Amino acid sequence: MKRTLTLLMMLLSLACMAQKKAPLTRYNIIPKGEKLAGLQFAFVNLNSANSEYMLVANNLDAKASLSNIAPMFAFAYRPDHVIGIKAGYTSATGTLDATTLSLLNDGLEFDFSNVSASSKTRSIAAFHRTYIGLEPKGRAGLFYDFTLSYGVSHTAFGLDGPSDDESVTSRVKLAFSPGLVFFPSSNISTHVGISIADIAYNRTSYVSAGEETGSKSTFKAQASLDLMGIYFGLVVHL
Repeated sequence: MKRTLTLLMMLLSLACMAQKKAPLTRYNIIPKGEKLAGLQFAFVNLNSANSEYMLVANNLDAKASLSNIAPMFAFAYRPDHVIGIKAGYTSATGTLDATTLSLLNDGLEFDFSNVSASSKTRSIAAFHRTYIGLEPKGRAGLFYDFTLSYGVSHTAFGLDGPSDDESVTSRVKLAFSPGLVFFPSSNISTHVGISIADIAYNRTSYVSAGEETGSKSTFKAQASLDLMGIYFGLVVHL
């Protein structure tokens, strides 16, 4: 995935440079009135074999995965400008079978084993996407999204087995995502994008045995390149 992230950023940089050097010609790739229906998805799989924390974690045996799927529908209210909605479902799991955490001192070591976590998120979002054609045939282009979403996540942790404890997080987020789009045929496009900045408000409740034991609210703004922010899409243009 790191190679995918590096390649994506290189392609975006080269495309932007090419667009700046080209004459001031705007190539339209999405006509006014066009409808777009498709599917956006993401999958990330991590394991301890490529962990960056091996210097402080000995005998690490851990793995994690994240998958997301989001049907989408959009309408072009003007050339190369669309507004749309999408509904998403995200599933994430992680397991830590065994590790010894050492703080670079033999006297400060902590053993962990049989730790698991799972999270399920349902969300709905409205987005605005702007396309920038890169060549006159309309086969390739750039795009950028502004997405306003609301989602609810249920996260459960377990130690030596399942647990009745969980956290429930409600999140409102505004995100910015650039990407690349390619048309293998006149009415089908594929795209890849990455979320690079967002502003989010979160309210998290802690639930034990069905009763809320506490809660907290946080506000966060960040700009970063994250493997979890990469997504792919397949769209039919009607």
